[in-house]
Order: sequence, then structure tokens, then C-alpha cells
Amino acid sequence: MSWLNTSNAAEAEQNSSEFWRKLKSDIDSGTFWADKIKSLKSEPEKRLALALENLPLPGAFREAAIALRGIIREKKKKKEDFEKDLSLMYWLIAIESFSIPYSDYLQQPGFNVIESMPGAAIQSLPFSYEKLGYTKLKLASKTDAKWFVEAWGEPVQHTTLNQLHNDVWKRYERETKIKQEQQLAQLLSGL
Repeated sequence: MSWLNTSNAAEAEQNSSEFWRKLKSDIDSGTFWADKIKSLKSEPEKRLALALENLPLPGAFREAAIALRGIIREKKKKKEDFEKDLSLMYWLIAIESFSIPYSDYLQQPGFNVIESMPGAAIQSLPFSYEKLGYTKLKLASKTDAKWFVEAWGEPVQHTTLNQLHNDVWKRYERETKIKQEQQLAQLLSGL
């Protein structure tokens, strides 16, 4: 199961445990997803699949956007429709903007919050290109912005998904803190 397919906190926690176990195993065997993905530079579909498997790692969002840019460029050359690919790229770039680099509340990386969230919670956050825009989405390149405007026009405003749904972010920060405190208490009681 991938992070995007998790629908509740228990599944998200199970996915996280399995993800880190697999990552450790891969590293122990000398294969690391970030190294593998670089070897797929000329195969954007495979690069995208590997990036999606490694969400919500920040680097996986970046790699998915890179892969989709390659797919879109190829389709543009062949004069094929790339609307679905552009929409997927925008969605991933938007979703990435929900996380923050550092949670002052938790005093730890924001990644710990987004990883604890079920993918379904992220997918349920409503947003539109009109309200989210592109200038504050750090993964959106100038080329991406040009494509977005060509496809959908200029948005009404520019923000991030975190700013748009900060109440949801704060709720998951609190839940993450409670869960971490419970895990620490459990660990200490076993000593």
C-alpha cells in the first residue's frame, strides 16, 4: 500500500513502518530509491511510478514533478494531449505545499506531520487552481507556470495548501504530538 492509498491513521502508521523497514533494507542491500530514480532519467513513466511509491518524502514530490515535466514535453513534441499529466503535476505540486519544512509547534521537521496523515486526508482537502495559483508553490517552475496559464488562465490568487487549510495542519500537528508522547511513554514504561 502506498501513502496516497492510506485511508485512516492506523493505515498511515502501518504504511510508515513498512516504508521505513523497506528503505532500511534497500540501503542495506546497496540500493536507494533516490539513486534508482536518477538512472530512470530517460524513462519518465518509470521515474514517476518510483516517485509516487516514495511519497510523502519531499524528494519524491520533486522527482514526480520532474518525471511529469518529461512526459509533458514528450507529448507536446508529438502533439498529443497532456491535460491529465499537467493536472496530475499541478495536484502533486499543490499537495507538496501542504507540508512545511519545520514545525515550530513540534520542534521537528514538518515531514513528520505529513507522514502521519493518511493519504485520504490530503486528497480530501479542497482546492482549485483559481484559489491556489502557482507563485507560492515551491515546486512549480517557470515553465510549469507558463503551461498552467496557457491551460487554465491566470488564477485569482496565489497561496499554499498549508495556508489554505492551516486549521487541518494544526490539528495533525497536535495529533502527531499526542501520538509521539504516547510512544515515548510506552517506551519509557518498558525500561
